[in-house]
Amino acid sequence: MVELIRRHLAELNEPRSAAEISTAIGQAHPERQITTKVVRVTLEGLVAKSQAERAKQGKSVFYTAPAPQSAHASEAEAQPEDAGL
Repeated sequence: MVELIRRHLAELNEPRSAAEISTAIGQAHPERQITTKVVRVTLEGLVAKSQAERAKQGKSVFYTAPAPQSAHASEAEAQPEDAGL
């Protein structure tokens, strides 16, 4: 389920609610029992791991794939600066 949701978020151009994501995944995979509650819990787990982003608009919550990091930021994390060596 996590991988299905992660792939679906990556394909989206705009934020979607858990219900919209649940419906889309259910239509794409009719052989699976997809419930909005399971999708919402999975999305919140992805948010906690920084693998998805959440935005609130009024009472509604929308999810997106995380913004891609710049190449420079990724290099800085991978190669910490020398500490006076």
